[in-house]
Amino acid sequence: MEEKEKNNKEIEFGTLYDINKNIVKQNEIKLNEGVLNSKKEIVKNFIMSKPNDFYFMLLCNERKDYTIFDFKDYKTPEKSLDCAKCLIDECLANRGEIRGIDLTKDRDAIEIWMVIDNEAYVYYFFPYDSGVIFDF
Repeated sequence: MEEKEKNNKEIEFGTLYDINKNIVKQNEIKLNEGVLNSKKEIVKNFIMSKPNDFYFMLLCNERKDYTIFDFKDYKTPEKSLDCAKCLIDECLANRGEIRGIDLTKDRDAIEIWMVIDNEAYVYYFFPYDSGVIFDF
């Protein structure tokens, strides 16, 4: 019985997040400029699809990295594209390699995969009006 136990190997997979982190780190490549431009359209359309939301958050909980955007004056297609450019070109590109930008399955956020200092992280970009308090 002891010998049989020695031959059994434990395999630890971790959480689904850990698995996705490894997949992104090992298999996904940095998005090139052409792909990033198409992703800016996704972000623009996402912002435009939320006409009653004016504040958005970029969140990576694992890194404790939170950024709030005020887009209340940016609900035209041209200005929403400017917001998308700001998010991707200024807020994400300076953090690390962008490896993925896609709408979540339920379409209520944008999931962004980054590799920073050789480690993969997920960021979420979503409406955050409920987190901004004013006029009380």
